[in-house]
Amino acid sequence: MENSSNTSTGFGASPPAIAQLPVRLHDLLRREVCLEITRVQIENALAQVRVESETLRKTRPPFLFLHGKTTRTDYEGRITGAGEAENALARGLEQVLAAQPKLSAWVEDDLETFLRDTQPPYLLGLAMHRFADDWQRLILRFDQRVSGFKGALGAVQVALGVVPGGMALASNAGAFECLMPARQWAALLDYEFGFFNRVADMQRRNAALGEDTLKRMPERQFGPSVGQWAHMEAEPVRRALLELRSRLEVTVTEARAIYVDEATLVANVLSGSQSYVYPFWDALRQLMRMEIDPATIEEIVAETEQMVAAAD
Repeated sequence: MENSSNTSTGFGASPPAIAQLPVRLHDLLRREVCLEITRVQIENALAQVRVESETLRKTRPPFLFLHGKTTRTDYEGRITGAGEAENALARGLEQVLAAQPKLSAWVEDDLETFLRDTQPPYLLGLAMHRFADDWQRLILRFDQRVSGFKGALGAVQVALGVVPGGMALASNAGAFECLMPARQWAALLDYEFGFFNRVADMQRRNAALGEDTLKRMPERQFGPSVGQWAHMEAEPVRRALLELRSRLEVTVTEARAIYVDEATLVANVLSGSQSYVYPFWDALRQLMRMEIDPATIEEIVAETEQMVAAAD
């Protein structure tokens, strides 16, 4: 996600060395920068080709059909070549533009987790009602985790429909396969609740907010609960699934309401755009640009386009 109104983090934080980034984040950031470099290059080349094509059309010999075959063939060949070049560049640009949003979303998600876990100024700023843009992002990320977990639970419920009540889920390939994504989404959502409480705890440690602090949420440990289902029989899992979904609805509704209220409060306190993540992200992009070997960009972009297409 891009933000054209980025501002300073306000804490004087500087990005770490590129080599210190987690492996996956480093790789995704490298791919994102290569896509952006390629986008700019293609757009520039496309603009140049279109100028040349227009110039070529304006220099078309009058009464071309009266000219000799050599002149006609030469001109028509140049027109055809210019059109083919423009079409090829346009297709390349379309592919890059199609890949960028998905890849940037992956970078943003990994970067958010990295900043939460390694940058105390980020946690402090969120707790002290700074970074209005980032508070809005937190809600979107929370909603995405909830939606993913609910979808995965729905898949488990469907799979349970064909499993005999006395059969362990580990003995049924279809049902067992559904548990892995459900457990992964559960762990992601558990992390969100844990971070929510880290912000609440940080607020309580800073007297500046007085008593006006976030209510700490119970950490439901959805991941371990789902993880136990593999060793249980189908009928107990059905009951556990219904109970978990009920707890999930209550917990999510309460947490989201608190999140929205806090984000609204922060937005009302601040004027203009305030973010810790976006300036940090831009700084990392600049560092990555200096690391990339130009000779590798084309190969990286082709590989990235395939990777994004496979994920759709």
